[in-house]
Amino acid sequence: MTDLITIIIAVLAIVLIMKIAAKIVKTVLTIAVIGIALYILSNYGFLSGLF
Repeated sequence: MTDLITIIIAVLAIVLIMKIAAKIVKTVLTIAVIGIALYILSNYGFLSGLF
């Protein structure tokens, strides 16, 4: 359940970033959100089984 919530929050954050931010900032923040989501999922979520 936490995995699903993390993915939903990350997607919503990316959507908000796309609407608000400028192009360069948008790219950096999108990469940061994806990185944070992958970090959380790899440490606490379903990706931890892969590594």
